[in-house]
Amino acid sequence: MSNWKIRRLRGECAKCGQPFKTDGERILTQVRMEGGELIREDYHTECWEEPADAIFWWATRFASKKKSTMALDFELIEKLFFQLEGRSEEKIRELRYLLCLMLMRKRRLKLVKVHRGKEGEAMLVRQPRRKQEWKVFVYDFEPERIEVLRGELSSLLDGDLGDSAEDALEGAVEAEEASSEASSVGARDGS
Repeated sequence: MSNWKIRRLRGECAKCGQPFKTDGERILTQVRMEGGELIREDYHTECWEEPADAIFWWATRFASKKKSTMALDFELIEKLFFQLEGRSEEKIRELRYLLCLMLMRKRRLKLVKVHRGKEGEAMLVRQPRRKQEWKVFVYDFEPERIEVLRGELSSLLDGDLGDSAEDALEGAVEAEEASSEASSVGARDGS
């Protein structure tokens, strides 16, 4: 397992270093890889330049006071999930697996089948009522790793995930059971 080191929104622009001043100020955020680590950077709109090396970027609003809970933006999570398709970095694959579990839990993705190959076990998932399938590598997270991943995912999305991420991570057991069931059904059907 790889360690993630994603910093939270610090309240200042990554380019000019000036603080974000007002609640509701529009800021732009990007996530990129640097030296094998996932890096999150936040910018004033006037300091923003279209990133050449960003994995993903989005617009958000600055809030000086942290909310007690975070309302998850599943559209953002879904866009990030699809944007990470085809990336081979271990940390990106772990992140994509977590996002996939969250989306499966909210029924935005459905398990089609499990594929076991040279690179390891992967789930094939699709959106409801769509035919295109997406490959997501499976990870078996240790119980103590759940808290670490929950914190890192919270840092990436800039908020307290509450039970949502933990539910998704614990849902990995359910996904694994479902994938085993899908595999045995495929074997019986000759797929």
